[in-house]
Amino acid sequence: MAAEDGGTSPPRGRHRHSASNDVIAASELAPPERAKPERAKPASANPGHAKPDFDVWKPWKLEPEEPEPGKPEPRPAESAQAPEPGLDPEPVPAAKPAPAPEPAPAPKLDLAPKPAPAPQLTPAPEPGPAPKHEPPGELVGVGRGTRNGLNRQAVGRPAANNRSDTLPDWRPAPGSFEPPAAEAAVAAHPAEKVGLEVQAAGAGRGLERLLNVRFWPLGVVLAIQAVLSLRLVWSATAYIDEGLYLSVGHLELNHFLHHAAMPNVASFMSGSPVVYPPLAALADDIGGLAGARILSLVFMLVATTALHGVSKRLLFSRPAAFFAAALFAWLGTAQFLGAFATYDAMALMLLTVATWLGVRAVELDDDALRYTLVCAAGLCMAVADAAKYAAVLFNPVVIVVVALAAWRADGRKAGLDTAGAMLLTVALPLTIGYDLGGSQYAQGISSTTLERAASTATVQQVLDLSAHTTGIIAVLAVLGGILITVRRPGWVTVLLAWALVGGEFLAPAEQARIHTLTSLFKHVGYGAWFACVIGGYLLAELPALLARLGRAARAAGSGGRPRWALLVGTAVGTVVVLAAGAFGVTVANAQHGTWPNSRGMITDLSKLARPTGIYLVEDPNVVTYYLRTKVPFQNIDDTYVYFYTDPQTHKQLKNGPAYADAIKRGYFAGIVLAFGDTFATDQMIVKDIDQDHTYRLAAVIPYRDSYGPSQYKIWVRVTQPVRKAHPKHAKHRHRKG
Repeated sequence: MAAEDGGTSPPRGRHRHSASNDVIAASELAPPERAKPERAKPASANPGHAKPDFDVWKPWKLEPEEPEPGKPEPRPAESAQAPEPGLDPEPVPAAKPAPAPEPAPAPKLDLAPKPAPAPQLTPAPEPGPAPKHEPPGELVGVGRGTRNGLNRQAVGRPAANNRSDTLPDWRPAPGSFEPPAAEAAVAAHPAEKVGLEVQAAGAGRGLERLLNVRFWPLGVVLAIQAVLSLRLVWSATAYIDEGLYLSVGHLELNHFLHHAAMPNVASFMSGSPVVYPPLAALADDIGGLAGARILSLVFMLVATTALHGVSKRLLFSRPAAFFAAALFAWLGTAQFLGAFATYDAMALMLLTVATWLGVRAVELDDDALRYTLVCAAGLCMAVADAAKYAAVLFNPVVIVVVALAAWRADGRKAGLDTAGAMLLTVALPLTIGYDLGGSQYAQGISSTTLERAASTATVQQVLDLSAHTTGIIAVLAVLGGILITVRRPGWVTVLLAWALVGGEFLAPAEQARIHTLTSLFKHVGYGAWFACVIGGYLLAELPALLARLGRAARAAGSGGRPRWALLVGTAVGTVVVLAAGAFGVTVANAQHGTWPNSRGMITDLSKLARPTGIYLVEDPNVVTYYLRTKVPFQNIDDTYVYFYTDPQTHKQLKNGPAYADAIKRGYFAGIVLAFGDTFATDQMIVKDIDQDHTYRLAAVIPYRDSYGPSQYKIWVRVTQPVRKAHPKHAKHRHRKG
């Protein structure tokens, strides 16, 4: 964590203990020649910093605590300033004669039995605070800058006397966001010996930790997330975006394996056709549409696991990590993306893995390994941006979070170096890929992301949909950010918290700027992943906040720890998570029912389709996916944008006139309309069909979507007109996701 003076932390190897400032100050007041040999003192109640005004919360541990033998020990600062009762002042060492005799203090009457005298210790060259020994099983919070003074291995792994088989007892006290560390490792050993001893202790407890795995909270979260998404996997036929990316994936595989012709798909796709689509096509070959959707579920489970790891390392609290993971995993967006075969789950997973790698690298002491992980994080971001171009919107959040985490741990230079390394490893592969992709990629990136056409949605509509989807996450994150700010742990930590909170509002702000609701439901899930870190912190802090309410009762003499605060706070946090998950179920169900069930239409069309025919379809990608073995991809046109060249005049027509001329000349072998997104265009096409009598109605298939009941209509060509010249089959674009 950055220091308060100047915003930088001391260099590595220096240990600065905030709780011992008073001790050091008291020792400096005595003359050097009066320095007394240190004597072992009883363990302090809260070594490392001043005892907080409320008892430390022990989450997930409801067993009765051992009764305290007596009153709490005095605070470290107080015990350093006043001599302890029952200990006679020690004589001045003979080796250092005093320049002037000083009056001896008055003898004290000690009625309590004295412990066995401690062996005399050789005076240290410089006076310092007395070593403090912590009883086994306690986790102690340390002051700011501890990470810089301790070996990283001592901070990253529990010491031998720390309880590693349960969730940690340590809770962030006000003004302290550093990880727990054993006080004995801090004061009783030199800094250069701590790492080796902790390494040996960790190796000795490796088998015990393996046999006492405590990952069940995260396992429960992942299991429930999998169930919530799996119930949607088989509930609907392919969406138009799913059909597009699965169809393109099969084309890419055929192009790679059999050198088949590859149409120009990169010019209208909002992600690289060579990143996600081939993986999805492989999963589709194995398990069909359900296999491709389960692949997305795997990506989302990885994202939840990464969120748990990031939260635990940034907040040093497993309860906060549990609540953060549960909030995100049971969110309606997460449930939906876990059963949706598009690039969104993969892009989000890569962003989360990049964040985890960057935060994990901060804990490493080996600079080579550390920057290897940082560069790997940058590469993950680059692949995420290639999979989905809009993912670049969240690159600044990842870089800022990782850089601030490094700044907080090792100072400003480390933070700036980390940010520079990540920027370089993101920009370099993206620049090379853009140059190799050529004009097709440039056109696709420009039309789908950089210069996306503005729509007609109002700002209020964008905000309403965002609040409906992830509003509860936004509220919890903002309240958590306020709580962190009020506790004033340091400006670097405050910036880190608000950077995570700000990720929630990036997608709504961008889509409100261009007035579009397209893909907003999915994009707000990206930002919710970052905001859930602070939302989980708030829920984990509820027992500690409620414990403050019992401070007056304890001061009046009631005594004891506020068990009611633990129970009530945990219950409230659990209820909030469950309520958010229950609401997420309704949100995911509603989103999964926004498109029609195309099974009946595909069945009827498959009986009429011919490989040589050209078909006009309102939802073209659904047909290209299900009928890819019967109708070539390039033989399917859509009702969104269409170009047609008249075979007689050789004049190129667009949209309405193009449809009318093509229908008049019997260019299409079949026409399939759904009367959905392009309702006005569909009505115009029906008039052209009725006017020319070139097609007959072959099938009507009813369906229901989010707009209500409707129907598919399939027309087939009656006669085959003779065309003097084959018209130019112009490029067509599909709806972007």
